[in-house]
Amino acid sequence: MKFNKKNIMLSISAAWLGVSTLSLAGPAPQSGIVKNTHSHHANHLTVSAPVEPKPDALKHSEKFLAHNHSAKTLSNKHSTLSSLVAPAAAAACDMDGYATKTGQALVDHILTQEESCINDLYTGNATSFAAFQPAKMITVANATASLASSYSATSGPNNINSLYYFLRTGYYIEFYFPDDVGPYGNDVQSAVRSSLDNLVNNADFYANSDQHGKNIQAAIILIDSAGENARYLPVVKEWLTRWNSSYASSWNMRSSVNGIFTVLFRGHNIDDFKSATSNDTQLMQKLGSFARSDWMLDSDALYLQENAAGELARFLQHDTAPVYQTVKTEVQGILDRYSMNGNGKSVWIRAATVVDYWGKCAEFNICGFKEQLEAQVLSLTHTCSSSLKMRAEEITAAQFNESCGILADQEVFFHQMLVTNNNPVADDLNTDLEMVIFNNSDSYSTHAGLFFGIDTNNGGMYLEGDPSKADNQARFIAYEAEWLLPDFHIWNLTHEYVHYLDGRFNLKGDFGDARTSTHKTVWWIEGLAEYISQKNLNDAAITLARTKEYSLSEIFSNDYNSGQDRVYRWGYLAVRFMFEKHPNEVNQILSYFRAGNYDAYLNYINSSIGTAYNSEWNAWLDVVESTTEGPTPPGGSNPQTELVNGQTVSGLATPADNGDLEFFIDVPADATDLKVEISGGSGDADLYVKVGSMPTDSSYDCRPYKGGNNELCEEATPQSGRWYVRLKAYSAYSGVNLTASFSEDGGSNPGITELAKGQAETNLTTTSNGDELMFFIDVPANASDLSFKISGGSGDADLYVRQGSEPTDSAYDCRPYIGGNNETCDIASPQEGRWYVRVKAYSAYSGVSLVADYTAATGGFDACTNSSTVNQGNVEDGSAVCVAARSGTSYFYTYVNAGTSSLVVELSGGTGNGDLYGNFATWATSSDYQFSSTQSGNSETMTMTNPPTGWVYFSVVANPEHGDTSLRVTHQ
Repeated sequence: MKFNKKNIMLSISAAWLGVSTLSLAGPAPQSGIVKNTHSHHANHLTVSAPVEPKPDALKHSEKFLAHNHSAKTLSNKHSTLSSLVAPAAAAACDMDGYATKTGQALVDHILTQEESCINDLYTGNATSFAAFQPAKMITVANATASLASSYSATSGPNNINSLYYFLRTGYYIEFYFPDDVGPYGNDVQSAVRSSLDNLVNNADFYANSDQHGKNIQAAIILIDSAGENARYLPVVKEWLTRWNSSYASSWNMRSSVNGIFTVLFRGHNIDDFKSATSNDTQLMQKLGSFARSDWMLDSDALYLQENAAGELARFLQHDTAPVYQTVKTEVQGILDRYSMNGNGKSVWIRAATVVDYWGKCAEFNICGFKEQLEAQVLSLTHTCSSSLKMRAEEITAAQFNESCGILADQEVFFHQMLVTNNNPVADDLNTDLEMVIFNNSDSYSTHAGLFFGIDTNNGGMYLEGDPSKADNQARFIAYEAEWLLPDFHIWNLTHEYVHYLDGRFNLKGDFGDARTSTHKTVWWIEGLAEYISQKNLNDAAITLARTKEYSLSEIFSNDYNSGQDRVYRWGYLAVRFMFEKHPNEVNQILSYFRAGNYDAYLNYINSSIGTAYNSEWNAWLDVVESTTEGPTPPGGSNPQTELVNGQTVSGLATPADNGDLEFFIDVPADATDLKVEISGGSGDADLYVKVGSMPTDSSYDCRPYKGGNNELCEEATPQSGRWYVRLKAYSAYSGVNLTASFSEDGGSNPGITELAKGQAETNLTTTSNGDELMFFIDVPANASDLSFKISGGSGDADLYVRQGSEPTDSAYDCRPYIGGNNETCDIASPQEGRWYVRVKAYSAYSGVSLVADYTAATGGFDACTNSSTVNQGNVEDGSAVCVAARSGTSYFYTYVNAGTSSLVVELSGGTGNGDLYGNFATWATSSDYQFSSTQSGNSETMTMTNPPTGWVYFSVVANPEHGDTSLRVTHQ
């Protein structure tokens, strides 16, 4: 019994890349609902990059929400535009009413339901098909026309916008599902025209109030949805003329009037519009005047001014039209009035971008402006590692290093949680990531669309590209959170990085292969990014959880039109639920993703899971908490490491009380003298040994249970089979050595004697031919000139030497095999570890001496003089890297081939104090490691004996900081 030990109780607004990276409508709604953002020409749920939620601090900042016009999509009629709708309804929506009611009952239903309920009709299903039959469109349009005739800006009705929004949605469904609801004929067109004519001809149409602005928003977008762009050009020109600072002071008026640019943008795809504008000098002059209105530059109406500049320049595509020269003159006026880097730069950039897209840069002498501006804005570069680099607008060296450290820690956690073993999916060549960081949200809105062709109505974007192409550049684009100043914070930094890691290690193919609109992958893509980046601390998500608004199966059906809360916060909850409650299913999902078998995944989600967990999910939503604790990476028990007979595993550590490490050794039949021994290091490790199964606190064959780390278990005649070894931390320990050994000669070996470096064992004697004596010596890393010598005495002794296990008659590394007792084995560059020596009697001998010696390594090594610094990445056998100075953790890994007997990781040079930690199973940290070297300074050596085939992980941990220091890896 041990008396010296104590028993201690211990926003979204989806980015439609490749479809449209511009959006001309006003600010996104608070609820983040974007189903209503489509005109009937909108591309059907096409998303080519994951986007990040807008920060709450910017949801009402229209400088942030102003969208760029992308060169890629300026002539694409299937482009997506946004508009404002009411916040999500608190009450449940009666969706059946839209499908089953007709006549005035349908009109009343639309007017009494929350407007946001119409968002759920954007999904093509039986309900939406029944809601938007031509007869119902006519009924609603006629009722709208009647209300529009008597509409008053002061007395309403204030829900008239719901009717226009319903009609807009009908055109969307008709466009994508014409076989189910249409096509609409002249009778629908006539009724809708009347509903618009009566409103725009109403004396109050050009009134000015925030409520009025809200009431007419959907009507202005309906002009485009119904394809009536040419018919209502007078409305566009009237608003361009009337617009002033009084209108601009209203949030809803800005949003509504911004819809006129939607009418212009789409009109270029309609012959009647092109004909009507081909000689309309008045329209071009009004657009020019609007775009040069200086009073908007420092106002919330700036995005309208930018849109006017872009829409004016878009008419340059019609270079044979009579109005072309007027367009050129007006555009030149914008470029002359403002500058790329100075006053009115966002307006200048918008006009120049469209000019450049239509191939007219030479006519305005601005060719190359994009490249010039990009070099000026993103002038700072920094390399975190060989796989991670940054371009930034305004970041200090310390902030660069801080960001690199955050991402390195994030990567460790990602690989732990996803158990990737750092193996990318097949055909993924995205070996490095470029991070682009703008100085603030304004700069992001102004520049990111121009430089990278993206929409900026979001909190950042990851662009995976085609990972199968060697020249592809994965990139994520973000900005500093200016609303958190003076604290430095890159918005969505870790969220974006998860997208890169998820795409490289989980999702085979490019982003399009995940088929976010049809294959129910959005819950995973965005939910995982939120879960890995926020872990278990997500107050906003937990608040939503208590509402139980959605079932799990509904969240599985998320797409990028589902709204910010549902995509990000509910997605987070779904991923967390699956990790906590159904890890096996997570592994199955990952197996489909990593194989690129998205069809099989969809079938699994629909058929195997379906609604099976909805009840469990509902109960979980009541109890899940936001906490700084966890989550714990999957995998549970420690990996079991195989021990090799006679080889010492050194530097073992468990940094927490009661933690343990597990090992095993296979003992053959007829083996004798099994010994399992621990020694050295600090702390208090307890040794447990058992044959057949892993020992526990109460079940074991041997448990010395002593204080300290010197414990021994012996079995003279061990049972053949697998013996399990457990090292449990009575208190946290480090630097412990573990050796398991046995004899395979049936018991003739009386024991193994340790040799001391350079000290002779003398008077060695046997009494019979064939007898033997066995010895060993432990050789450190980077030793040289190892030698074994026998000499003197009488008889005939034969010398056998072998690294790693006892030599036999047929298995040895050196056997001189000459007559007499003078034999020598020399090894110039010995492997680190245990070397065994056998002195066998060819004929009985006596008085023989044996000595083993080697030259220990001196000095260090230097990788920093001629190479750049890194703070993470792969280190190949025999190579050294320069680890950048820092106050955090630098993570590395190396691939170990089968047959490697030991892995040596060394640290050398530099100032401060860096410690080494290693792990066979996952990323090594100062709190999760199996091996360590924690000497004072930066002179560290960590030996991992008999490492498993595959990736091995090790880290350099600043304690508390270190300068540039050299790291070397050697496989032996």
